[in-house]
Amino acid sequence: MKSVKPARSPSPQSEQQAPPAGTFNNLHMTMQVFTFDDIDTCTRITTKTLGLSSIASIGMRELLVNAVEHGNLGITFDEKSELLQSGRWQEEIERRLISPQYRDKYATVSIRRDDTCFTVIIQDQGDGFDWEGYLESRDRPGTMLHGRGMSLAMSAEFAALQYRGTGSKVFVSGKCDRT
Repeated sequence: MKSVKPARSPSPQSEQQAPPAGTFNNLHMTMQVFTFDDIDTCTRITTKTLGLSSIASIGMRELLVNAVEHGNLGITFDEKSELLQSGRWQEEIERRLISPQYRDKYATVSIRRDDTCFTVIIQDQGDGFDWEGYLESRDRPGTMLHGRGMSLAMSAEFAALQYRGTGSKVFVSGKCDRT
């Protein structure tokens, strides 16, 4: 009868450790985001890769939510208000995510990073929105059920946040955290 040797456990030196924030230099990465789970995963990857602060991470997530919810799924501000008030928002999101009209739409998230700075471009497949009108509007009440995503993103310590064209593409840039 042969005896079986137990498997050796890896030595501490051979165990893989996650790289610290700021490890990636001269990086270019593109992700496709379809769902809210994808949004959370993309936010975690982007936060870690770029060394984003908590507020910048929240701002990045808000931009991704807007791209999927308003851009790809075509939910307007007024529709979202009605859905939230009636308690049907989650149900409508799930319905649209599997609907033939929307199910193949995704947001593209392109990340570029070098030693000193980063650029993130988020582009959805929607029709866009009046981003210039939104940026000029200062009278949005803070007590609304929603509508603060862009404001959060714009106050998120990015060096720049710019919408271009129809509003289905947003550019975000900042300095890299080297800690």
